[in-house]
Amino acid sequence: MKTIADIADWSRPAPAELAARVEAGLPVTELVKFGRKAGFTAEEIATLVHIPPRTYARRIAGKAKLDVTEGERAVRLMRLYDRALRVFGGHDRTRAWLQRKLRILGGRAPLDFAKTEPGAREVENILGRIEHGVFS
Repeated sequence: MKTIADIADWSRPAPAELAARVEAGLPVTELVKFGRKAGFTAEEIATLVHIPPRTYARRIAGKAKLDVTEGERAVRLMRLYDRALRVFGGHDRTRAWLQRKLRILGGRAPLDFAKTEPGAREVENILGRIEHGVFS
């Protein structure tokens, strides 16, 4: 069975499929696979998904599932990362852009700004403008 982490582009899967997987409890192993693919450390992933690092390590050791809130944050991170990857074309450039403080975001980095769904949508809008050559 194909896991969510195997999806090549998180910004495009059917929302109904993602919602069902999050509601059922996204396996932490899928988040681990994503982190490795994207080049994030376990501590960075835990911080980005707002799970205390020790709790995250216990979940990994027990191959637990994320609760709905954690699953939503994980999917938001993966969706945003893969959208940026399409724009920048490489993992190093993508991570660098996501971690760089941007004036358009009030001096905050896109990953920091995207802690909420509205913030993530704004970062996606900026990526869309970059992708289409509209710089602001």
